[in-house]
Amino acid sequence: MEAGGHACTGALAGAASSSTIGALTGADLGVAGTAVGALLGAGAALLPDLDADGATAYRSGGRVTALVGECFQLLARTTYGRTRLPHDPTGDGEHRGLVHTPIFAVSLGLLVALGALLTPWVTGIAMILVLAPGISALSRSGPRWVRRRLCTDQDPVALLAAGAITCSLALAGAMAELGWFAGVSITMGMIVHSVGDSATRSGICWTFPIRRRCAKCSRKPSARCSGARWRRGHVLPKSMRWSVGSRGGKKIERSIELVCLVLVTALLVPDAAELARALG
Repeated sequence: MEAGGHACTGALAGAASSSTIGALTGADLGVAGTAVGALLGAGAALLPDLDADGATAYRSGGRVTALVGECFQLLARTTYGRTRLPHDPTGDGEHRGLVHTPIFAVSLGLLVALGALLTPWVTGIAMILVLAPGISALSRSGPRWVRRRLCTDQDPVALLAAGAITCSLALAGAMAELGWFAGVSITMGMIVHSVGDSATRSGICWTFPIRRRCAKCSRKPSARCSGARWRRGHVLPKSMRWSVGSRGGKKIERSIELVCLVLVTALLVPDAAELARALG
């Protein structure tokens, strides 16, 4: 799935679960909760593609996110090289490898949440780096007038907007409560990304580091299998999967984006109405 589809599905998941995550983590963001949840979900749903040069998340923060991406890629290559079994695919395991696995999503979210216990700066930096790609990708998927008037589809502008949102939350005194909220949102968004990629023909490695039979040997129960840790899985039957970047795939993903944006807007209406009453 491409960036727009990931961002929109992440935004929907973040908006729909913001109140639940807030209750679980003790973060009370008031009328901003759904919007912050949507933006965090959108950005987090782009983080797994830090393992691909030039991806939205990779370039969104300039050299900072590029450096993070290079570190993730190095970690993915090293992990794949040391854990690869005889029947695993050939290659370096960089893209759609470790960084796309659920265990990495949980680990990164937990790292952010625990880091926030040490200093709120961890939360602030994580918020900016996660919000920026989400704002950029949602702007490209949304109405054209948003891009023309706000220019938030451009990475520097999206980064400034992410900084402004984070500063506003800090000034409102919400930063101390946002550590676990951000951590859980990051984990959820990254898993949503993996679900999206699993709907395509590429798939992702859901069960790493568990040793399994490879796909070829699974079709022959009597065959002896040397095992695979990086076998990719899918969430849709083979006949329903699409190829990323194909004409048909783009139509499917555009439809997904539109449905998600409509639902996110509907979820934002109650908070917007409450805000209007408060200001009135």
